[in-house]
Amino acid sequence: MIRFLFILFTFNLSVWSADLHLFNSDDVFNDNFAQSILSGELKAGESIHLRGKSVIYKEVLGSGNTTLILKVHDNEMGQDLALRLPHGNQEKNYNIHDGKRYINHSFAGFSELEETKLPIPMIHSYEDSSYLLVDVIENDFDLKDFLTNIESIPDVEKAHIEEALFDFAKQSAIYQTIGDFHVEQLVYSKAKGKWFLLDWSSGHELARLPSSPTLFTQHFFTNSKRPITEYETNLLNSLNEIVSEERTKQSELDTIELEKIKQQLSEITDYKKILEVYKEIETKHLMSFYTLLQKDFISNHLNKFPSGELKKQELELLLNHLGKFSPYYFSQFAEKVMANIYDLDAFMFIYKKMNEIGLDEELEDDISNIISDNIQRILSNTTESPEATETIKKLKGDFGLISYRTKDILAKAPDFLRPPQSCQEVLAEILNS
Repeated sequence: MIRFLFILFTFNLSVWSADLHLFNSDDVFNDNFAQSILSGELKAGESIHLRGKSVIYKEVLGSGNTTLILKVHDNEMGQDLALRLPHGNQEKNYNIHDGKRYINHSFAGFSELEETKLPIPMIHSYEDSSYLLVDVIENDFDLKDFLTNIESIPDVEKAHIEEALFDFAKQSAIYQTIGDFHVEQLVYSKAKGKWFLLDWSSGHELARLPSSPTLFTQHFFTNSKRPITEYETNLLNSLNEIVSEERTKQSELDTIELEKIKQQLSEITDYKKILEVYKEIETKHLMSFYTLLQKDFISNHLNKFPSGELKKQELELLLNHLGKFSPYYFSQFAEKVMANIYDLDAFMFIYKKMNEIGLDEELEDDISNIISDNIQRILSNTTESPEATETIKKLKGDFGLISYRTKDILAKAPDFLRPPQSCQEVLAEILNS
């Protein structure tokens, strides 16, 4: 009898266990996941199953217009993390699809902020349109709360908080904009004595010059919903003075660094050594530095690269270290680099960047023509595979840069593609690489 009751008790536990699976049996994201969380069905200590791992649910940390944030424990890492999930806000006409886009934009904007050493939570795991698993930033208040309660904060404490905000201004000075930057995203930790950027989107913009607009504007403080206070005006002026000083220092360092790089490159003819020079470039510069660096590369060094030999890995290195391109300079880069591109992988890398960065309208026809001039050669360096077939199919369905002449060549792709490699050829290629 006792044994029967034990089995029944265990069975009831398994029946009522509300472990949450974010993906269904078909591996499709469960858009209705929030019901069990918001209804209280999911209890602290129960599991949330992600893709390839599980975490232990602890509590809801908060929610915004597009995401729901949970505190979870990762047994593998032995620490608490924040799980950001796509959500919506019906009152403000946001739905889960807005949340999925925001998850992707947040991930897209992460690398650049991390490279410039901005104080932000580390992303440990990401699934497209599904979730982000990030560090928990324990904080005491956001900038909006600080400004709202400024009269109640003792002067000594206020001075420490302001000094920490000035430090954040120095760290973020190279940015003119950061995606979705507002007063509720900037939070203060008394324990660490510093401000953190808790959340962001993508599309950050570097300041071009010391005099470029800053992150800190009157609109940033008030969102144009109220008059700015005298305290906020003084704080705003101090922040912008600090940003201007920091950018002036950075501009001087950029000038020295750029001349040093240009001198190094002028003495090199081997394209592999040129790549090594670019590989060593630090990432923290104003936009004017990268513009001049790109102009120098296009005018003086691209011709040192062998025709038809640039592969995806080398293009990736170049674009990672030449900095953010404007549509104008990227159009020049794309037009001139096309003759150097080796195969379909390398072409698609540049082609996707064209769509991400945009192109100068006056150069679009020229780029379309140069794609037509080189696509047969690019196909002839590409090995036949299901992936290549799928890529060619997508290109044939595109318009704009993919002209009718290019589509005619793509239609004959099987005649140009290399046959699949034999096992011996693959092994020989590995041994020779």
